[in-house]
Amino acid sequence: MDMTLRLLASLAIYVIATGTAIATDLYPWRNHAAPFGFLFGNEIDTHQQTRLTRDRDLFGFFYVHFTGVVTRDRYGVATHVDCNTVPDCTVGWTLNGRQVNATFLYHAMPDHPVYLVARSDIAQPGAHAHFHWLGSAPSLGQVVSGYLLQLTAVDRFCFIHHGVESASPNKTCRDNGGVNVDPGLDIATHVNIVTSRPPGM
Repeated sequence: MDMTLRLLASLAIYVIATGTAIATDLYPWRNHAAPFGFLFGNEIDTHQQTRLTRDRDLFGFFYVHFTGVVTRDRYGVATHVDCNTVPDCTVGWTLNGRQVNATFLYHAMPDHPVYLVARSDIAQPGAHAHFHWLGSAPSLGQVVSGYLLQLTAVDRFCFIHHGVESASPNKTCRDNGGVNVDPGLDIATHVNIVTSRPPGM
């Protein structure tokens, strides 16, 4: 493990262990400048910066933008944005990924598209629960290459993926349609995998 990766991993562990919200200092958005130059080739690149490790896995950062709204249960509302157009993106999660193939099953808006993965391809130990494809969006039933991602939150926030503009300080995070995020492993905000086909598919 090189010195940069060691330093960043140590800082992430410190943030998680202490609960200190210093995500703005973790790693600023630099539009995929080296060494975090890995690209998926689609919209996720507007809010991720990652690099390939020596064993060809991914390590990096997943970014959010805080809207300024604080929910009734005291979570700052955050969402994904195009970090090239919004100046104050901050790290919401560290990201680790393993390359796998997956089958695109369906997409029930506004949720994430759902993919079928082989149970044996899910890294252990870990919480790799979000698959993201490489290149253009696949068609239904297509087998595609991508990465199975594990997200570790480094900050405390209410994550709202779609419809963030209607978030209200008079409602809880859940009542605003969000997911409460606290520092540590997170599978709730982006989970989109299954290990068997639904009947009839």
